[in-house]
Amino acid sequence: MEHTAPAGELDLATRRRAEILTGAIRVIARDGVVAAKLKDIARESGVSLGLIQHYFDTRENLVDATFAAMMRVVSHESAKRVSSDDDPLRFIFGMNRLHVLGTVGFPERWGFWSELWAASGRSDHLREVATQVYQLWARPLEAALHRLADAGRLPQGADPGHIAAGMLALMDGLSIRTLAEPDVFTPDFMLQILNEWATTQLGVAPEEAARHIESLAAQGEATMPRALTPEVVAAALLEHGA
Repeated sequence: MEHTAPAGELDLATRRRAEILTGAIRVIARDGVVAAKLKDIARESGVSLGLIQHYFDTRENLVDATFAAMMRVVSHESAKRVSSDDDPLRFIFGMNRLHVLGTVGFPERWGFWSELWAASGRSDHLREVATQVYQLWARPLEAALHRLADAGRLPQGADPGHIAAGMLALMDGLSIRTLAEPDVFTPDFMLQILNEWATTQLGVAPEEAARHIESLAAQGEATMPRALTPEVVAAALLEHGA
C-alpha cells in the first residue's frame, strides 16, 4: 500500500522527522558525513537544534536514521518504477535506468552514497550500513540474472553473481566520474555505457537490447527522478512503518 498523504495531513511527528531527515541527507551529500554538523542540518531543515535533539537525541542516532531513511526512499521509489515481474532482461535495463535517473536527483543521491562508501572505511557500523545498501541493489539484480541463466539466456559459463558484482562496480565508478566531471560524464552518457556493457556481457542481440531500452525511455516522466522533499521521505517512512 502506498502512502501519499499531503504534508498537511501528516501527523506532526512524522512531518518534523521527515523535514530533519531531508535536511540531513542534503547536508551529508554536500559536506560529507564527518563534516556534517547538527547546526547545519537544523538550518537546512528549517528547524531548531533543540528539535533535532528532541527527535534523535544524538548526532550518531541522526546519522543512522538518515542512512536508513535514504534506503527506504530508494526502496519505496524503486518499487514504483521497476517491477520484478518484468522480463528479467527488461528488469536489468530498468535497473540501469533507475540507478542513473531515479529515484531522486543525481547529485543528492549519488553524492550521499559516495559519502557513505568513504565513511564506511572508518566505521564498522557504517560499513554494515554500506553492506545493507549494496544488498538492496545486488539481490534483485542477481535474481534477474539467475532467471536469465535458468532460461538459458546467458552466455555459457557466465556467473550471475560475478556479472552483478561487475555491473554494480561499474555503476559506482561511473557515478563518481559523473559527479566529478558533470560536463564530460553526463547521466545520459553514464546510462549509455551501462546499457552497452550489459548488452555485451549478457550476450544480448543489439536489436533486442534497443527494444527494451526504448520501451523504458518511452515511459517518460514515470521513470524520472522526484525532487527530494520531506513529503517523499515521509511517504517512505510510512510505507516501512518507521
